[in-house]
Amino acid sequence: MDITDWDNGEIMQLVMAKGHITQKMLLSELRDENGDIIPQSTFSCKIRRNTLKLAEFQEICKILGYKIEIELVNK
Repeated sequence: MDITDWDNGEIMQLVMAKGHITQKMLLSELRDENGDIIPQSTFSCKIRRNTLKLAEFQEICKILGYKIEIELVNK
């Protein structure tokens, strides 16, 4: 699936829907995994403002069992 032009909100909506998880559940798992305490309002703002960091997204993917792949597109 090509998500190159998607924003944080679209990507997180897909990942959480496929993982059958809510923001609240995800934040709880992030806290349990590595002690990160992120208020839900802060997380929502990061998604809405498109400021979710790559490292944060990588951790989310790890928790939900996804891997991130980069594929060269021949032009």
